[in-house]
Amino acid sequence: MKNAILAAAMAVASVLAFAPQSQAETVVVTTSDHRGPPRAHRPHHPPRHCYVKKVRTYQHHRVVMKTTRVCR
Repeated sequence: MKNAILAAAMAVASVLAFAPQSQAETVVVTTSDHRGPPRAHRPHHPPRHCYVKKVRTYQHHRVVMKTTRVCR
């Protein structure tokens, strides 16, 4: 008689232990990405208009050509 009651108690305990797990639903966690707008929507600076300017100087009676980059 003791064995029957003990077996019944263990059966009820095992059913109650696994019942909430079988009723659980899947949990999905979503996060938002705060990296800013896509690259195409970012404001961009206007292109710089650059050219190479040649400067002629004299050093020790010789002509020295120096090139400089001018951007506007």
